[in-house]
Amino acid sequence: MDKKLSFILPIYKVEKYLQQCVDSILSQSGDDCEIILVDDGSPDGCGAICDNYAQNHKNIKVIHKVNGGLGDARNAGLKAASGEYITFVDSDDYIAPGAVDKMLHWIQTQRADVCFLELTKVFPDGCEEGMGEALERASIRGREPADVLEFLATRPKFPGSACAKLLRRSLLEEKGFRFPDDRRLSEDLIFCVNVYEAAESFDYLDFPYYCYRQERSGSITNNVTAKYYFDTALFVTEVVRRFSDDRKAKDRVGECMLAFAAYEYSILVWQLVFLKEEDRKQARTFLQEYKWILRYGRSSKTKLVKLAVMFLGLEGAAKLLDWYMTRR
Repeated sequence: MDKKLSFILPIYKVEKYLQQCVDSILSQSGDDCEIILVDDGSPDGCGAICDNYAQNHKNIKVIHKVNGGLGDARNAGLKAASGEYITFVDSDDYIAPGAVDKMLHWIQTQRADVCFLELTKVFPDGCEEGMGEALERASIRGREPADVLEFLATRPKFPGSACAKLLRRSLLEEKGFRFPDDRRLSEDLIFCVNVYEAAESFDYLDFPYYCYRQERSGSITNNVTAKYYFDTALFVTEVVRRFSDDRKAKDRVGECMLAFAAYEYSILVWQLVFLKEEDRKQARTFLQEYKWILRYGRSSKTKLVKLAVMFLGLEGAAKLLDWYMTRR
């Protein structure tokens, strides 16, 4: 039976969470789905857990590899995938009950190159909160790709995570899309930009799907380090080089891509306060050089950051944003 959907799970030091993640998919998937577990050289018991699943479930594949980082692990999963569609699930997260049937129904009856799925933040106390992307199916489904990109550019948050999306595998293969394998953090961002630029059709499903675990100790998104900061800055510079000439967008699509980069830049303004003093000089130099990108920001948040930088400077804006974030 041809596989309709491949779940790719990169795995590293998540022994505590892995079973919940895999079971959340396994309990609602059958022969038309495959689950690819990529053990990225995890030093804990994850490898043995993966092998146990594979021995007992024929729709589970296991890849054991030398540790190469999240992007490299996802690439290994992509190479092994056979599904018509791909979706990524980080192995410390999980998916909501009943989601797989709805995804498969969509694959069989609708189809698009990219389908956005609903993502919910789940906190340790059990509270849940929407991701805040504010997507609307009427503004995505059946629209021209450039119109979809313009709509996404106005959203409160850039949908730059590889998770919570259905991606047509033939598009990824045709274009040779892969994640950066240079161990950068925020590797999702440039991958998503590549896919969005190439996609010819989009859709959005608003049922509960992806449960994004918050505040896990050791999680990449739980700590703002200098590496995380400058890897995100690298994304901004890559988008600028590719979609602009002399600080001007090359075309309509380029304007949207610069808007995505402006969103990430605005986050870096706030995160300046978390850097150690020895890293702040380099960060200030970067922020000053690329401050012009804020004029391409289209979300209300990015526009507010632009005003804050204009009137308070970079340091003042960073302090104001930190004050605001701690009082949300």
